[in-house]
Amino acid sequence: MKLAKYLKWILLGLSAILLVVFFLLPHSTASDPIIDTYIIWAYVLVGISLLLVLAFLLRDVSKSKKSLVTFLLLIVGACALVAACWLLAPGGEVATNAEYTPKVSKFSDAALYVTYAMVAASIVAIIWSAISNAIKNR
Repeated sequence: MKLAKYLKWILLGLSAILLVVFFLLPHSTASDPIIDTYIIWAYVLVGISLLLVLAFLLRDVSKSKKSLVTFLLLIVGACALVAACWLLAPGGEVATNAEYTPKVSKFSDAALYVTYAMVAASIVAIIWSAISNAIKNR
């Protein structure tokens, strides 16, 4: 348990240092090395969080058959959401100086749609939780 605590503080410290460096160093273009470092660090943090979420889900799935069915439905639902967002994404030509192909445009549009859907689902879940708790505590 202490390892998780120390790891949390190390990741928080590194993130804070990168944040301070990002805002204190002057940068004028999107090709600055600090921006690349910041984006790579964001990828590392997202990867760590995804691995931890999957590890905890798999740990819980091993406890009962009902949780296995719930986990499989969650995976199918996530795949369906990503597929629907991919099909809805326009992915057209973009006039820019950088290499931005229609494939990259479609991917970024689909990623934005997935983000919008997840934010909407989070808001609905918060509202539903508040309403159901109010009804249960009546």
